[in-house]
Amino acid sequence: MGTSFNTLVNRHFSLVLSALLVLLSGCMQSHVSDEYQAPYTSLSDTTITASDNTIKMVNAVFYQSFIGGDWQYKGSTRQKNNINAYIQIAEQLDMSDEAQENYLQQAICPSAQHQQMWQELKGATLAVHIYTHKRKYSVYTNCTNPLTTG
Repeated sequence: MGTSFNTLVNRHFSLVLSALLVLLSGCMQSHVSDEYQAPYTSLSDTTITASDNTIKMVNAVFYQSFIGGDWQYKGSTRQKNNINAYIQIAEQLDMSDEAQENYLQQAICPSAQHQQMWQELKGATLAVHIYTHKRKYSVYTNCTNPLTTG
């Protein structure tokens, strides 16, 4: 039962994730913040390893994690070999910047369960940012790709 059940669960998860990606791609078009949005790098830049599909996968993972509550996922931007995911929080955390970075790494960065997203990232860096009012004052950490650590 274990192996076939796991296979069934993995297939179901893949189907749900695919459906979410399709739905979110339309939502992403209309979900634009009033704040400054960093421009997407042109597709002719050969240093980019993160595709539009990668951005959609990252967004799907974070959007499902921040439905409701005081923390709101505000989307991601791509700059060269980095994907920056932004989360707006209601109030600053009562921690040092270093403690916040560790918290982001441990609790907010996507887990190894999101294997398809991590595979899609390839050599790109995923950075998670939290901020209260303006993105330029964010605290962030670079997430560790669990598929490249051993």
